Formats: sequence, C-alpha cells, structure tokens
Amino acid sequence: MEKKKKIIIILLVLAVITASCCYLFVYLLKGKNQFEGKSFTTGEGANKEVLGFSGIIVNVNVAEKYLTVKPTGKENTVKVIISESTELVKLITPSDMKNSLSPGTQSTPEEKLITISDLKEKDQVLILTKKDITSQAEINDVSLIQILP
Repeated sequence: MEKKKKIIIILLVLAVITASCCYLFVYLLKGKNQFEGKSFTTGEGANKEVLGFSGIIVNVNVAEKYLTVKPTGKENTVKVIISESTELVKLITPSDMKNSLSPGTQSTPEEKLITISDLKEKDQVLILTKKDITSQAEINDVSLIQILP
C-alpha cells in the first residue's frame, strides 16, 4: 500500500512537471510571435506617405529629362522628372543566375550606374522620392530610379 502511494505521488509530480514544461514552451513560442506591450496604428488616423512605386516605362524624353511611367496596378501614368541629384541605377544579375544556381544558393545583384539614355520603354523600374507623392501626376523630387532585373 505504501509503495502504491509513493508511485502515485511520483506520477503526479512528473505529470505536474511535464504540464509546466509544455505550458512554458507554448507560452514562450507564443510570446515571440506577438507584439508585447507595443501598440501601433492601422487604418484611421495613420499618417500614410507614399515615397515610391514600381512600374513600367511608357516613354523616355532624354532632351527634357523625364520619364512617363505606368505604376503597377494603376491605369494612369506619372511624369517622373530627372534632376541632377537623381541616382540612376540598373540591377544586374549574374548571367547564369537563372539556370545554374542550385537550391539554397544566394546571389546578390550588382548595381551599375547608368544615364537617362540607358532607360528604355518597357523597362520595369523602381522610383523612390524624397517627398510624399500620393495622387500626384508629376513627380520632380526623385532620389532614385532603379531598373529592375
């Protein structure tokens, strides 16, 4: 009888330890996936600024230094004025990147400085600006134009 009591007590202690470990494990994993004590605003009252977009070049005017770009997912076009401070860059991927990279291999595209004459119609570009461009049909404060691979 006394041996039975010891076995029951040992089993209860092991069950409590196992349940505690499982609870702590789940709690710690859950805590890593949630914002703890931090709040953020979404929706109403959020200050939303658009400082860039991607799209397809529709027209390049080298003489007047501007592009006409159709933003991805939009019907309208945007006139993008290129200034002296606008950085023009092309991302270049290794020529064999698409065919011979084995799974899990990482490759970093190279950045090449270009001129406005290197920009062509149908190039996919990323446009970054210094100011909010929400609902603007003409952008003249462009910091970067990047041709995407």
